[in-house]
Amino acid sequence: MRIGKIVLMSGVAVIAMAAAAGAQAANTPADTTAASKKAIDLADKPLVLAQNSAPSASTMSNAELSARVQALEDALSSRDERATADRTRLSTLEQSYNSAVWTFDNGRPSFASGDGRFTFNVRMRFQTDYADFMQDSTHPTGFNGPNDLGSGAVMRRAYIGFDGKVYKDFAYDVRLNFGGSNGGGATPAGNEGDPLLNRIYLSYIGIPNWHFSVGVLEPVFAGELSQSSSALPFIERTEIDNIASQYGAGDTRRGIEIGWSKTDTLWAGDHLAFTGSFTGGTTGTSTGHGSGTGTAPGGDEQSQVLGRVSERLWSNGISNIQIGANFAKLLYTGGTGAGGGFVNLQDRPQMRVDGTRLISTGNIAAKTGDMYSFDFQGNLDNFYLAGEWANFNVDRQCGTIVSPTCVRTTDVIDHPSFEGWYIEGTWILTGEAKPYTTQAINNEVGAFGNPIPSRPFSLDGESWGTWELTARYSDMNLNWHQTQIANTTQLGGILGGDERIVTLGVNWYLNRNVKLQVNDMIVKVKRGSSVANLNSMSQDLNILGVRLAFAN
Repeated sequence: MRIGKIVLMSGVAVIAMAAAAGAQAANTPADTTAASKKAIDLADKPLVLAQNSAPSASTMSNAELSARVQALEDALSSRDERATADRTRLSTLEQSYNSAVWTFDNGRPSFASGDGRFTFNVRMRFQTDYADFMQDSTHPTGFNGPNDLGSGAVMRRAYIGFDGKVYKDFAYDVRLNFGGSNGGGATPAGNEGDPLLNRIYLSYIGIPNWHFSVGVLEPVFAGELSQSSSALPFIERTEIDNIASQYGAGDTRRGIEIGWSKTDTLWAGDHLAFTGSFTGGTTGTSTGHGSGTGTAPGGDEQSQVLGRVSERLWSNGISNIQIGANFAKLLYTGGTGAGGGFVNLQDRPQMRVDGTRLISTGNIAAKTGDMYSFDFQGNLDNFYLAGEWANFNVDRQCGTIVSPTCVRTTDVIDHPSFEGWYIEGTWILTGEAKPYTTQAINNEVGAFGNPIPSRPFSLDGESWGTWELTARYSDMNLNWHQTQIANTTQLGGILGGDERIVTLGVNWYLNRNVKLQVNDMIVKVKRGSSVANLNSMSQDLNILGVRLAFAN
């Protein structure tokens, strides 16, 4: 302000000198007048004292001169205020550029740097299941199948983890699972515990539409396997998607993945995506490891390659139609036996409370095999329809069989194949539609999610959330050449069983985070224990399942 006053007084002095010389203007050379004007400009360039020329001091009263001085002071003060405001805004921008921003969206705590290059999200998910297995108390003579499945409850999943971005071009995901009936850790036979380390990987996403991931991950694969477990329309996935995990799919897989995904690729509204993965074994188990001894080579980790291609054929922003194709190849099943490993295709009747498998091929000596499947998903407003068909093949080894193709025990003698399919549909009574995800860091690429309730449940607001009716039919056949009898030149057929399930259910989405599911499963199993009795393990049963879930 002191400097401003000096400038102001200098300006006044210049004006006074110019006024005093006004009387002699006629006798003053032109260059002197120009010099005076230049002096005024140099005194305070930002302040304009007059449009063309200042009036002379002899014609101004003291009041007018005082008002002009006050105007100059006000203009100077305004300029200082503007400069201070500019410095404040600049300082605020600099601080926010480097400071973290806290949000709480969809029940998910999230942090982000001011420039958005670094993010950190806290994730939680838990699912509590209850199942009541209702079986016949009496069975036909010769029945030797499971007849007392254990009803009860289990903490199906209990995920805690975090994900985010680093320097904008890298994404990470870490997830621990404390769920399962044994609370995590390695899974013993018949137990439902899942590996504690469920997911941990790093992805490079710096190239538009591409991702390159490495670590413990869940590959993008198959129909319902591409949907988050929190977004499943039924309590559990069908048998064909669970059996696909024997071919390198499913979560907790050590591996690498390359994927590409783009909207409006071939025409407006379409979405094309493809993913290729190379996976090994799962965490929490040593299957496939070890050096092997003597004539038992083994020792290598199991390995698989798998890929998926999906195409959204049409979309109007709410409704969508998509088709997909999948292929997987078992390169080596692992193990330490002379045969190098085995494959056992099996699954539970779409509930995990009891670990009993009603259908199972048993251990098939094989190092290699392959599978392929085709799926479709689509919604028309609040109606949803999906289905999938899959074929599984195993390259069975000779063992002790003697035939022209069986020079060594590890030679392949035949190729048992199995197939399954399902079709399912839902109707959202309250009118919401299932959202479709085009881009995702995890495996939910080209997948459908939970509907977002337009009116979350609240007794105060007299709103009841979103309600959905569901129905599904599935058929998984693990029988192959049932009547083929083993002899010195061939192996016997495989009596894995045929499981057919009709599921009716209702889903109640209380809000975006809480969901209650009720499923009634009508199960029919046809299975034999020998060629002489192809129905010794056949039975009909009913399963009532309930799930309460939270996810953010």
